[in-house]
Amino acid sequence: MKNVLLILLSALFLLPACNSHSHHEGTEAAVQLDDNGQRWIANPETTAGIAQMQAILEKYDGQNGGAIREELEAAFQDIFRQCTMKGEAHDQLHNYLMPMKGLMEQTGSDDAAASRAAAESLKAHLSEYSTYFQ
Repeated sequence: MKNVLLILLSALFLLPACNSHSHHEGTEAAVQLDDNGQRWIANPETTAGIAQMQAILEKYDGQNGGAIREELEAAFQDIFRQCTMKGEAHDQLHNYLMPMKGLMEQTGSDDAAASRAAAESLKAHLSEYSTYFQ
C-alpha cells in the first residue's frame, strides 16, 4: 500500500513535468492517428522507454509481480520525465499511456491469476505503440 501511495504521489509531480499542456484528469480518451491517418512522431526517449517496458515484461514469470511492477513503474516515470513532445502528439501520447497505470498496479497483485492477466494486457497494449507512434 505504501508503494502504491508513493507512486501515485510521484505521478502527480511527474505529470506536470511533462511540459504540461492540457491534461484532463479523470478522463481517458482513445488514442487516435493524426488527421491524415498517420502515426505521431514520438521523441526517442519515449520509444526507448516503451521498449524498456516490453523487455521488463518479457522476463515476467508470474511469480515476481511486485519486482516487475516496480521496474515497470520506474520506466513509466522515466517516459514522463523525459517527455519533450508537444501539441496533439503529446496529448495522444498521454491517451496511450494513461490506461497503463492500472495495469501496472494489477501486475503486482497478490492474486497471481490477476497479476498474470494484467501483465498480458499490458504486453498487448505496449505492442500497439507502433500503431500510433513512430
